[in-house]
Amino acid sequence: MTKYNRILLIFTALFLISPAFSQTCDIRKGEGPGHFVPEKGLFSEVAALPTGFTTGLVGFDGGFALTDRHEDAVLFMNRSGKRTGAIEFPAYEPAALSYNGMNLVAADGQSNRIYFLNPKTGECIRTIDSPLAHVTGLACDRDGKVWVSAKGSKEIQQVDPLDGTTLAFIKSPSSSVSALAYDQNGYLWAADSKKNRIYMVDIRTGYTIFYLSAPGPVVNGVWVDGGKLYASDYETDKLYVADVYGLNGKCVRSDERKGHATLFNEVQNLGPGIITGGTIAVAIPVDGPNQKLDKVTWTKGAKMEADQWGQKVAVYQLGKLKPGEKKSVRMDGVGTFYRISTKIFPHEVGALSEMPVEIRRKYLSDADKYRVKSDYIQNKVKTIVGKEKNPYFIARKLYDFLIGRINYQMVGGWDIAPTVIERGTGSCSEYTFAYIALCRAAGIPARYVGCMVVRGEASSVDTAYHRWAEIYLPKIGWFPVDVNAGDKEWQGDRCFWFGGIENRFLITTRGGGDSRLMKWGYNNQTDYRSYGKANIRNESYAEWDVVK
Repeated sequence: MTKYNRILLIFTALFLISPAFSQTCDIRKGEGPGHFVPEKGLFSEVAALPTGFTTGLVGFDGGFALTDRHEDAVLFMNRSGKRTGAIEFPAYEPAALSYNGMNLVAADGQSNRIYFLNPKTGECIRTIDSPLAHVTGLACDRDGKVWVSAKGSKEIQQVDPLDGTTLAFIKSPSSSVSALAYDQNGYLWAADSKKNRIYMVDIRTGYTIFYLSAPGPVVNGVWVDGGKLYASDYETDKLYVADVYGLNGKCVRSDERKGHATLFNEVQNLGPGIITGGTIAVAIPVDGPNQKLDKVTWTKGAKMEADQWGQKVAVYQLGKLKPGEKKSVRMDGVGTFYRISTKIFPHEVGALSEMPVEIRRKYLSDADKYRVKSDYIQNKVKTIVGKEKNPYFIARKLYDFLIGRINYQMVGGWDIAPTVIERGTGSCSEYTFAYIALCRAAGIPARYVGCMVVRGEASSVDTAYHRWAEIYLPKIGWFPVDVNAGDKEWQGDRCFWFGGIENRFLITTRGGGDSRLMKWGYNNQTDYRSYGKANIRNESYAEWDVVK
């Protein structure tokens, strides 16, 4: 840590967690501490595959069917991985496999044809042309329609199994989808062998809801059965399984990183007038899904207070400062920081009518920066949301709208939400205020968090800080939404920031609006009074260091 010529008396305190500020990641815990699931270990190995050249996977007859590009065959295996049979593949480059309840549906990467095979006799009963070249995935839905993904395609298409006519399409989560599977709740599971992910995609809306880290480097077969996701990997030649439906409403933690963040604030009177008084308010951080704090310390002499949102704040009196005099304070947080992602199944989210009364009262209210009740915000929400009733999709529509509407630009000042939306540019705070305004107008409780950020290297200085929103969904609780960070082209990249954040943040502040102690600021807030022509320097920045 760089040494500064400041004489600071540090009062050390091990800060107790405030339940009101513990972000919820468990549908059973309300506002209490969330339930955290480590990402490592989500998938477990089921069996070794009976061949080293699998290119597709589907459940069949109590076991599995898979395509093999070396034998040009469809192989059958039991749950232990033992090969139990095979039928000849009708072409020479097996690329994908599914099952419609009667026939195996397979694609060939060379001929761009889709084949319907009798699994007992091996007879090809029908072929159709694929609407997409270089097919990588097939999935048969409950209506018997076939969903098709292809290398480099921006779409996943639904086709008629009789003639190959395209019936519908949704946005592909990435350009490198390597396998597809359908589950009975209307989700497609799409593997990505390039980014080592498995996405969950909602067919009705086309939104990629979340992704899991793949269990192997080249997953090219997926299948869902009874809430469990099976994945076959081409490189490891193994079959894996994860209880994905057991993750609903939980935070998956990964990428643990230890760090030490210091927040500095200094007020100096450069004269010739005087500072007659004022305060420096410093937000005190607590534990949360993304951070476990071992120690929080702050400069001695503060009066500890809490604002109307429950935020704990150390308040210092500036007193009288003559020309050349200054007041310096700091806050240090040492702990472990995580990358988190909240896994949400939209059909499991409660209705707006199930929102807790106290949450509604506090976090649906209006404020000057939001203008929730303005005609502009009210009309905008009606246009964006339409007839949607599911709270998850209401919030997601508003998220995608702002991503398409606002471009990042930090020019100073925090304008009101209608101005930001109409102008089409904004800082992270303005993105956040705009999103909170839209959510509250739509009946979704929303608040903001503020933090210190690791900028590049693990030891770095942050002078800009960062802010994003948190929203509350019935049966799920609070989780983060960072519209600014989520401004990505592909749905597979965009989805992470609707429920997730990286491991480079120390959250200090949670608030619903204009705080009586922090105003609209976060991390710290300085207010002073002066007499005469006082030239005042107020410096605020954060410094990160590695914990050794």
